[in-house]
Amino acid sequence: MTAVLGFILECAAVAAVVGAVASLWVAAMVGAWTRHGAWPALRADGAFVLGILPAVVALAAVAATAAPALSAVVGWGQDHCGGHDHHLHLCFLHSSGGRPVLAVAGAAALAMFVFRAGGLVWRILHTRSRLAALEALGSPRTGPFPVVVVPGAPRVCHAAGVLRRRVLVSGSLEEVLTAEQLQGVLAHEEAHLRRQDPLASLLLCASGLFVPPPLARRFLARYQLAAEQACDAEAVHVVGDGAVMAEALVKMAALQRGAREAAAVPAFGQLALEARVRALLGDEPLQARASRALLLGAGVAAGVLTLALLHAGFLHHAVETALHFIS
Repeated sequence: MTAVLGFILECAAVAAVVGAVASLWVAAMVGAWTRHGAWPALRADGAFVLGILPAVVALAAVAATAAPALSAVVGWGQDHCGGHDHHLHLCFLHSSGGRPVLAVAGAAALAMFVFRAGGLVWRILHTRSRLAALEALGSPRTGPFPVVVVPGAPRVCHAAGVLRRRVLVSGSLEEVLTAEQLQGVLAHEEAHLRRQDPLASLLLCASGLFVPPPLARRFLARYQLAAEQACDAEAVHVVGDGAVMAEALVKMAALQRGAREAAAVPAFGQLALEARVRALLGDEPLQARASRALLLGAGVAAGVLTLALLHAGFLHHAVETALHFIS
């Protein structure tokens, strides 16, 4: 039992170190990739893949580290520990003794992961509760996606839902926005749902558990900005005029000042107002394009994990050697 606990703490330390190192490399890539351009959907796809990459690499490293011992237990491979008694073993079958540095680092990493995961679960449940309360007050309307019209102050304008996708919007917006502006706002929120932005944001939040919190917030913000501009581009394609969307965006930002988010993606006017208005009114028009973020992310994750498992022996030994000298 002690060997298994030690192995879990060692794997937690490996995940924390690999995730942190990978996130530092990705941070530079995200900054370069997500600079302004006419194809925000392409920037959003890249920002999503880069944002989940540290977590994917960390999990792949843990899988490769654990694979030799697990395969020996189930009879798929031979005992891998006999040939390198000269350094640390990351194995619950042949533990080389507890290393205080690794045990403390692993315990701290595991405690932080559990704490942050608990916070994420609480936010998800709280968001669901708030959305349910809003929907109970509203009345549904038909459309490409269900639209729930909520009474009260004109602040609510959200795309929500991972499985049950819908738009929540304040009915009083009809008194503030022109018909053309309201059409563009709804087109923007429906674009979020077609792109599966609530699901992508949730996956980025989960991936951020393996990344230092400041970088996790940065990765999520970069994706959300590009996704907002991608939805702006689709709305412009519907209404035919970027100036209409820019004016609607300014109006909504003023109305939503100080309002809290009620869904997994920001409300229409709550994110990067100046950058989005400049893009909408710029000389280079935004180009609409379908999102492939989830498909690309799944492909990259499968590729990295497969590559790690195919070279599990080499990676396992490399991790053991590195940790032996560190600890």
